[in-house]
Amino acid sequence: MTPSLWLSLTLILAVALVLAMLALPADGRRRLFARRQAQPVPVDERVTEFLAAGLLPLSDCPRDCTACLRCLHVDRCVVHRLLEMGLTPGVELRVVQDNGGPMLVSVRGSRVALGRDLADNLWVEMGGQASDE
Repeated sequence: MTPSLWLSLTLILAVALVLAMLALPADGRRRLFARRQAQPVPVDERVTEFLAAGLLPLSDCPRDCTACLRCLHVDRCVVHRLLEMGLTPGVELRVVQDNGGPMLVSVRGSRVALGRDLADNLWVEMGGQASDE
C-alpha cells in the first residue's frame, strides 16, 4: 500500500468519524465524551452470607492461626486444582507466611503457595492458635 493511499484512507476514516459524531444529538455527544463516574462495586449476595456466617477470606487470616476451610468461591477449573492440592472444604490449614503478596499455607503436612487474588476467594472459619511444625 502506497503512502498516498494510506493517507487518503486515514483522511476518509477521520471525516466519516466526525460526520458520525455530528449526527448524534447534543446530549449523546455529551455522554460520549463525559468522564465515567466510578460505579460502586456490587457486593455478591454470597459474600454477604459468608460474612454473616462468621467466615472470612483466607487473605485476612492472621499468620500462625489455625483456620478451617469452609467454602471455595472460585471457578470450576480452579476448584479442581485446589482439590488436587488438598484444599478441600473442612480441612484445617495455617498461614505460614503472609507478606502482602502470595501466601504460604500449611495444609495436610505440605506447604502451598497461593496468590492473593485466590486467597481472597477461599473462605475460612477461624480456630485457635496453631502449634509449630
